[in-house]
Amino acid sequence: MTATKEEFHALSARIDHLFDLGRRDEAEPLLRHALEISALDEAYSLFFQAEAAWYLERNAKKQRELVMRAYGINRGDPFLVRSAGVWFLVNNAERKARKLFDESLSLSPTDYDAARNKGLCYSNLGSEKMAMVWYGKAIAMNPSDSDAMRQMGVSLSKLGKDREAIEWYRKCLAVNAEDYDALRQLGISLAMLGNYDVSMQYLNLALAINPGDRETRINIRLVTKKMNREGETAVDRLLAHIGRKLVSWWRLVLNSIRH
Repeated sequence: MTATKEEFHALSARIDHLFDLGRRDEAEPLLRHALEISALDEAYSLFFQAEAAWYLERNAKKQRELVMRAYGINRGDPFLVRSAGVWFLVNNAERKARKLFDESLSLSPTDYDAARNKGLCYSNLGSEKMAMVWYGKAIAMNPSDSDAMRQMGVSLSKLGKDREAIEWYRKCLAVNAEDYDALRQLGISLAMLGNYDVSMQYLNLALAINPGDRETRINIRLVTKKMNREGETAVDRLLAHIGRKLVSWWRLVLNSIRH
């Protein structure tokens, strides 16, 4: 039994999604099924072995070795090239990742996943303006790329433009109502604007979708403290406001000189 490359791609996306939501009881059998049906395709067999190395063993070194072997076997496959790039992106080697995303785009100029991930490389390096350029390219390639829409909002929020960020989170959620990352980030931006009650509604929605999301739990605690004004004085609020403005100003300065 085997599958087409497109079926492997869809299976990989489903496995990632289930593990991301903490639904291991559903994800693990699906991953083992992928290992079984990819056995006759050496490159994709190595790719799914790399997935197993991370999800089942938490062995990043082994995962890198396997994903790079898959890439070496079939460097003409944009999915495998991009997957190698994702490993470097996740493991804080953004410049190596960016080269691989460029390689994927040279093979498939409409690879919106590679374009978006290239944007993430720039964002991780603090260059939000360039990140947004690549998110925009991803959306132009695929107007339904909700991940790029969400990341556009994240970059705007990092630059202190939370009102604009909120618009992008809402666009993302119009495409994918269960994007808990977008719900969380929407809640954070609303809290930054002082709209704590509505912020909590979105944070709780994010937590309902992914109860294991530690970042959402942290932000719920922070917003709860803000609502109750626990341990906060007027001076604290003023300093926090000034600090946020200075950080936003400095990010804008950096983004005006970075390429």
